[in-house]
Amino acid sequence: MTACQFKVPSSELRKEREMLRDLVREKLHEAMQKLYGLTEPIAVTVPEKPEFGDLSSTVAFALKPKLKRAPRQIAEEIVSHLDKSPFQKVEVVGPGFINFFLQPETVQHALREILEQEYDYGKLEIGRGQRAQVEFVSANPTGPLTIGHCRQAVLGDVISRLLENAGYDVTREYYYNDAGRQMKLLGESVRARYLELLGQPVPFPAEGYHGEYICEIARKIQQQYGPSWLDASVEQFKEFAEADLFAEIRRTLSRLFRMPSDHVFDIYYNETWLYAPDTQNALASVTNARILQWLRELGFAYEKDGAIWFKATALGRPQDRVLVRSHTGEPTYRLPDMAYHANKLLRGFDLIVDIFGADHQDTYQDVLAAVRALWEGGKLPKECNPNKIHVLIHQWVNLLRGGQPVKMSKRMATFVTIDELIDEIKSTVELDPALDSEQTREDFSVNVVRYFLLMRSADSHVNFDLDLAKKQSKDNPVYYVMYAYTRIRSIFDKSMKSIESLESLESLGAQEELALIKKLDEFPQVVRDATEHLAPHFIAVYVHELAGIFHDFYEKHRVLDETNAELTQARLALCYAVQIVLERAFALLGLKAPERM
Repeated sequence: MTACQFKVPSSELRKEREMLRDLVREKLHEAMQKLYGLTEPIAVTVPEKPEFGDLSSTVAFALKPKLKRAPRQIAEEIVSHLDKSPFQKVEVVGPGFINFFLQPETVQHALREILEQEYDYGKLEIGRGQRAQVEFVSANPTGPLTIGHCRQAVLGDVISRLLENAGYDVTREYYYNDAGRQMKLLGESVRARYLELLGQPVPFPAEGYHGEYICEIARKIQQQYGPSWLDASVEQFKEFAEADLFAEIRRTLSRLFRMPSDHVFDIYYNETWLYAPDTQNALASVTNARILQWLRELGFAYEKDGAIWFKATALGRPQDRVLVRSHTGEPTYRLPDMAYHANKLLRGFDLIVDIFGADHQDTYQDVLAAVRALWEGGKLPKECNPNKIHVLIHQWVNLLRGGQPVKMSKRMATFVTIDELIDEIKSTVELDPALDSEQTREDFSVNVVRYFLLMRSADSHVNFDLDLAKKQSKDNPVYYVMYAYTRIRSIFDKSMKSIESLESLESLGAQEELALIKKLDEFPQVVRDATEHLAPHFIAVYVHELAGIFHDFYEKHRVLDETNAELTQARLALCYAVQIVLERAFALLGLKAPERM
């Protein structure tokens, strides 16, 4: 169904654009201004238990330092001067909490607001006119992407979507580690497997890359070039393997993000740009050499045992770190990361988001300490304030089958790849025979992978239960959420009626109907919280809760009632509002809504 099936008469929509929390804030502000001449920020939350009201505020506690009175006394004063017309009841409880119980007509007005805004509902303006950069994945092109990379990829994709929804001009960026020892090991590993295929084995590098994928690359070289690469350099093998693996990485991300492979990222930032002594690249105006020079001038770099060290302890970090190795003269990860972040700031972004795995916990703090020292030392312009940089650290993913960890992969030797995970789920999907196809199975499987990785906060470990992920029942949270959506689609398949008037909304007075509207009303605040805290799981959790409330409503109330046209109109409007919010949430989470299950 499309939005055009509903013609909502604008003349019948209320002019105010306040949602329920804003309404409570407005009434509290009026009372506070009248009493104290104050316009303090007001926190309004949804209580955990319904007996504490529909909404609650702790504003009395916030006013205590200024008014120098007990919060309970302040709360009682505010309530005594409050316009209570939108509420059934307002009460002061405990040491000063103010609880609000809404009138049904007040709740119905919130539904009108959603229907008016339609697919603009939940859009924000907090980033309007600002530029944001989100760096994520940034995996070395030394192997296929694993489920560990998958969590970071999905987090970065959804955070980018949230920032775009908030009005930011977002640059999605992949820091391409195409330099250093790991890339050399990749070349050595492929060369060793290639020589094995030609019957001229050499010792495999001690820290080389194992796994079937290395053999696959070696076979490609053999098939294309035969024995002509017998004397080829390690660099030549590295370049071939790098190109092959990065093409696969882009294909995998295209699949996971549902984007053309050439649009997955806006910029692939090459680490080698930072090594050039006199770079003309506008994206890399500060090189590794320049960072070393600046750190020396500020007294934060020194030589010891032939290596160059970062004097991190002078900046409050627990230990000094090597920046350039003594035996090879190659930089460690920290030096190019410092240069990269200096360049990020110089590129003029208003917000910079880094998404890293838990193994970066110490590294990023050293890097940011150095960048801050450079800024405070005058090496970076005043507008390059490191406070613009926000780092999100995510924990690991544990893949479980039968309650036991799954670790082995034929291709990777130690880890399961993103493609293997999607394919395994896809092989078990059973959908409506009329709609079953390769694409619908693919869509559902990608939905499962994305949603399972978004249900928990980034700082929590994820136990990805493969058995649950494959279930085609309400036990599977993805199925449960999608089933709510397909139920609404089935309603509109049966009825092509449009809304003639919003007067019928007054008939929505049942507990389940009002509970559903109140949950819909929470959506803009959930989106704001998810955006400001870089916390996509807020939306994933909200969607599951909304689906549960909708299922409860659907199972207790008949939407299409031939004997009551007014109530049918009202419930159709309610279902349409749920559809709007689900589709908006799906778009932010990168989920594809099915037509049927």
